[in-house]
Amino acid sequence: METLARQSGIDAVGAIPWGTHFCQFYNTEADLTETLVPYFEAGLGAGEACLWVTGRKLEAEQAEALMIDAVPGFKKFISSGQMEIVSIADWYAPDDVFDPQTVLQGWIDKESAAKHKGFNGLRLTGDTVWVERSGWTSFMEYERQVNASFRRHNLVALCTYCLDNCSASDVIDVCCQHQFALARREGAWELLESSSLKIAKDSLIRLNTELESRVESRTAELLSALHARDEFLAMLGHELRNPLAPIRTSAEIIRTLTPADSPISASANILSRQVGHLTRLVDDLLDVARVTKGQIQLDLQDIPLADVISAAVEQTRPIIDQHLHALSVALPARTMRVRADATRLAQVFGNLLHNAAKYTPDGGQVSIAARTVGEHVEIAVRDNGTGIPDGMLDAIFGLFSQLPRSLARSEGGLGIGLTLAKRIVDMHDGSIVALSDGPNTGTEIVVRLALAQAAPRSGPMPLAASLPAAAAAATSRILLVDDNEDGREAMGALLQLHGHDVQFACDGKSALEAAIAFRPTIIILDIGLPDMDGYEVARRLRAGPLGSQTRLIALTGYGQSGDIAAASAAGFDAHILKPAQMENVLAEIAACNAH
Repeated sequence: METLARQSGIDAVGAIPWGTHFCQFYNTEADLTETLVPYFEAGLGAGEACLWVTGRKLEAEQAEALMIDAVPGFKKFISSGQMEIVSIADWYAPDDVFDPQTVLQGWIDKESAAKHKGFNGLRLTGDTVWVERSGWTSFMEYERQVNASFRRHNLVALCTYCLDNCSASDVIDVCCQHQFALARREGAWELLESSSLKIAKDSLIRLNTELESRVESRTAELLSALHARDEFLAMLGHELRNPLAPIRTSAEIIRTLTPADSPISASANILSRQVGHLTRLVDDLLDVARVTKGQIQLDLQDIPLADVISAAVEQTRPIIDQHLHALSVALPARTMRVRADATRLAQVFGNLLHNAAKYTPDGGQVSIAARTVGEHVEIAVRDNGTGIPDGMLDAIFGLFSQLPRSLARSEGGLGIGLTLAKRIVDMHDGSIVALSDGPNTGTEIVVRLALAQAAPRSGPMPLAASLPAAAAAATSRILLVDDNEDGREAMGALLQLHGHDVQFACDGKSALEAAIAFRPTIIILDIGLPDMDGYEVARRLRAGPLGSQTRLIALTGYGQSGDIAAASAAGFDAHILKPAQMENVLAEIAACNAH
């Protein structure tokens, strides 16, 4: 049986669920007209079959005339069988013997027939004047049984009782055998309910109102907290990029100026690796904030899954080698393709491999393999590391979730890599699950994706466009604009080591002045400057005497899609995210010189 409330059509009653069995006390024909006409009008509008058994004060002919006036095209409801109006005189023969079970089964059969015809259920009313000859006691027993029977069916029943035929004790009996009663009091219809039921209902309404208010208030608080958290993560990620940039650049300078086998060069390599680790954490922070706020748009293409896995392995090879793990890679055939964003999907498998390497003792085993299951592919990343407690298999995908680890095994992260992986997989309409037999038994993470239906292409689709080689870059006049002194000096020194003529500016005003005096061929410009942002500086440069002669490269911690679009609109030719790999900077300089 359906449980949704249905409009009764009677203002004093309001919405009622299927199974409702209530009654009305009336004196005049007008009493019946005011309630039964809207009652059935609502039923017809809700797609219900309707049966009106009329009494002496409102005969069938009068009831039909009233319905014709109230419902446009009412005759069609009669002809289709949705509405039936019969007189009490025709409904029960004078010598009928009242059998409660037979009558009850008759209503249930009618409800079944109504649903068989495509109607939602049965709405009925019956006058009770015939009770005078059937026995009051047996009829009250019948009404009691109706309450239990109708609750299991799509039935709504309104019994009408004429007050001319009811004594005070009869009224009490009727009210006791119905869910509630409807009676006119001082010209208005009111519901008659027991005091305990009325108190309970009022209390329930009050508690429900209070609960809704508390839920609404708590929801607003949670949404505000989530918004503040996401804003904090985005700002934290941006702010962390600024100190990382000069550290990475300084490490590049040290490595460039010292012999490859010297302790200083080895220290520079350590710096570079650790900056790479920090950069990964910062990128995850920014990405999880973007995904949570719905700011990541996937670039979906049909791509070979093997290319994605290869890219992920290449990303994580340094940490796997650092821990001396044996890595097993079972690449699928290149004909196995998925519709996905190659970069984001490689990020997923990179995070899984990174976790496997991190939580497996040195010299362990890590593997990644793919297999087809019907129209899907399952990619499993396995390790023989610390494993996952049974109660944590789902929890590890929660934001900032961390597995317990000992002081001896202190290497960890922020607890966002698996959250990010799950959300990216969800965006691909895939699934991700964690499997483990418990602590120290290893872990398996399985990603399930739909196979692409497109026909294989003649050649492989590249994962990403290759960057142009920077070795042959021509000498350039470069203006480097950044308010971070360490970052500016370190990047400038490294550019000079590669033969470029470099001058510096620390804000927008000095950048505009230096551009006129120095006339650079390339300006590398930070976005977050103290006096005016880099977008405004770029617009003024494009509108000034240099026009389009100078190439503009944005070097910034702002890397969302909207930031890149804003940079392009302001006149930038390229966009590099801090902390930048030096080969990427040199490649963009070479690309600018090629124009």
